[in-house]
Amino acid sequence: MELVLPYLFLPFFGFLLIGVPVAFSLGLASTYFIFFSGTRIPPLILMTQMYGGIDSFALLALPMFVLTGELLNRLNLTQKLINVARALVGWIKGGLAHVNIVTSMFFAGISGSVLADAASIGPIMIPAMIRERYPAAFSAAVTGSSAVIGAIIPPSIPLIIVGGSMQISISGLFAAGIIPGLLVGFFLMITAFLYSFFKGYGEIHKFEGVVPVARETFGALPVLVIPFLILYGILGGVMTPTEAGAIAALYSIILGIIYGTINGNFSLSEFFNALLGTAKVTGSSLIIVGMAIVFGQILIFHQFPQDLLELVLSLTENRVFLFLIIVLFFLFVGTFMDAVANMIILGPLLMPIALEGLGMHPIQYGVFLMVGLLLGVITPPLGIVLFIVAPIAKTSIEKTAIAVIPFLIAELIVLALIAFVPAVTLYLPRLAGIVG
Repeated sequence: MELVLPYLFLPFFGFLLIGVPVAFSLGLASTYFIFFSGTRIPPLILMTQMYGGIDSFALLALPMFVLTGELLNRLNLTQKLINVARALVGWIKGGLAHVNIVTSMFFAGISGSVLADAASIGPIMIPAMIRERYPAAFSAAVTGSSAVIGAIIPPSIPLIIVGGSMQISISGLFAAGIIPGLLVGFFLMITAFLYSFFKGYGEIHKFEGVVPVARETFGALPVLVIPFLILYGILGGVMTPTEAGAIAALYSIILGIIYGTINGNFSLSEFFNALLGTAKVTGSSLIIVGMAIVFGQILIFHQFPQDLLELVLSLTENRVFLFLIIVLFFLFVGTFMDAVANMIILGPLLMPIALEGLGMHPIQYGVFLMVGLLLGVITPPLGIVLFIVAPIAKTSIEKTAIAVIPFLIAELIVLALIAFVPAVTLYLPRLAGIVG
């Protein structure tokens, strides 16, 4: 630790404090360490590691799923998902809050991104909730907390990065993310129901019967089929996640042509913009991945993970306390650092603690790592999603931060289930034969 702390972490946080983007802070701190710490690591080896880390067949799935989300967003198909959700759960007390959450669950199979979910659903659902007498801060909190589902339920962009960078089965991670994603949605709906029931939020709607549900589901079927196509292909062993991503992207292009012809809302310029958006998201993600790999390799070479494991275990070997220490760390770093960078840097660091101290399976740990770090994006007062949803609701960050706390607690309960109940993440991978 004598070299790592002053020559790597200190410059890294220094660059962050002066406003340098995370990717470049990682790269500059690593460069400073290589040239001024007196390390024995040859710079060429680190460059080779960086290139090898992003030159991965598994990571080819990333642009495919991003393109799928970009294309479907530009087709304005979000409203179809909202209509299905409204027909399914809009009649329950707290109706539009449930619609918001269920739409995020549907949208998860399209975008795989927290920010995409919040930015796409927020402008539609938040004003609608406010019109039906839901407080603005509550509306923003529901949208922000439910957006987390977008990165848990496959296809999940963060899970692709976790699997590709840490050599964990992406197919296994996709299967493992389904039940936690559904549980997050369920616990958020319970929270929304209790708040709406006791505080009288929202208007009462009647259940209109099975026919409207069937009609709206049929209308959204071309979109809803995508996650099932992906999951069946991967879990059935028919295709790899990368191949599933390519098929999903091709399907979206065909869907764009059909919908564009019928509705006139999709053109070559829109397709070009979708490609451009994909390039921006993929490029920025891979820059972070590459820089984070170099940063992480320095830590591994100087045995920082082992030193950290010994330090933590010297404090306590109690599983509950270890869990609390890790979760508090997740929430802290997640508020000011990019989740992708955190996953790549912290993944190898915390893996020995999770596997030895908490007795986790690598796939279980991958989902635990991702969900825990993603909760940082809604953790008050600096969670980035709060800064997206609060302006849409025309309310303050402070009010939104207070309103999101009950939903954050609900998601922390799911995180505890992921950590202490292996079946939550491992049941489906075992059922699919991915895990023995």
